[in-house]
Amino acid sequence: MGDNIGDFVQRIQALEAQIEQEFQQRRAQLKADFENRKVQFEAEVLAQQGRFKQGILKYLASSDWRHVLTVPFIYPVLLPMLLLDAFVTLYQWVCFPLYRMPRVRRADYFVFDRTHLAYLNVLEKINCAYCSYGNGLIAYAREVVGLTEQFWCPIKHARRVLHAHPLYSHFVDYGDAQNYRDQLALLRQKIQHLQDQAQEAPAVSQPGQPEPAALNTVRTMRTFQTLADLAACVGQDIAITEWVEITQEQVNQFAQATGDHQWIHVDVARAQSGPFGGPIAHGFLTLSLLPQFFDKTVHVIEKSMGVNYGLNKVRFMAPVPVGSRLRGHLHLHSATPIEGGLQLQWNVTVQREGSDKPVCVAESLTRIYA
Repeated sequence: MGDNIGDFVQRIQALEAQIEQEFQQRRAQLKADFENRKVQFEAEVLAQQGRFKQGILKYLASSDWRHVLTVPFIYPVLLPMLLLDAFVTLYQWVCFPLYRMPRVRRADYFVFDRTHLAYLNVLEKINCAYCSYGNGLIAYAREVVGLTEQFWCPIKHARRVLHAHPLYSHFVDYGDAQNYRDQLALLRQKIQHLQDQAQEAPAVSQPGQPEPAALNTVRTMRTFQTLADLAACVGQDIAITEWVEITQEQVNQFAQATGDHQWIHVDVARAQSGPFGGPIAHGFLTLSLLPQFFDKTVHVIEKSMGVNYGLNKVRFMAPVPVGSRLRGHLHLHSATPIEGGLQLQWNVTVQREGSDKPVCVAESLTRIYA
């Protein structure tokens, strides 16, 4: 894929991520709670919506006769949709493990939240659920078939393809035989690497918190081919890092580098009778682990360089006794296009082993250039 096309794809995906952020803000303004895929509107909003609800009899009486005429042709389509759903699910459950490919999470593509809207009557809610299922099924099947195409035949067509699936932009150009042979194994490895991560990295969570469904401990590098691939993950928990031990030697070296020799950090004997029962790490030492966290967990292949751009907010929530082990939870909050690359905002939570209270939370800004 040419450099210009790659840039265009990267910008489009970054803009799509920004649009989704705007949609999220709009949902918040409508006082809707989308947690756990349930929507509960506040009482006054429900009351206001109820004023626009149309009774079933009135709804049927006002229906266009042409709409009624098409009913026998609409709902029978549900049967082939159910069959497609069953066969696509069976196919990926049987074949994807043999290809060493990650299964597509079916639940991610089916959203039935319109039943909570007070201005819809029962029949309208049924129609909405029908359409939601159909569109969700097509998106689900498209992702399964897209992964299959990347594995078996990742070649672009000679003609323009309208609304191609997201994986298509990375396929090899039509007629480029040599590049196809070179890239086929790499494109297969890219999707197989996701399966390796899923098998090697058991899910973890903070003590006392429910297990997150999609967030894994990173035992190997999380790799993205392009900046656009990384930008497509906006709004997701990207990784939990490995544990890092904080030693007295590190604390002493940090004090030497920064000139902060306060006794709670470097005077072990005095610190043992101090408020923390022993020496603690500098807050900025904890913060300085962020580049290490990123370096060991997130890698973009097609990039020239990356820089730290700054911090929006930082809070040191709890002390870090020397000898503690820390790890970072990395959440990609936003990806904004800049000249030659992306500006990323990471919401980072640093956790101390054995404690359910984070020791540091930070909004970290980085810039990565293609």
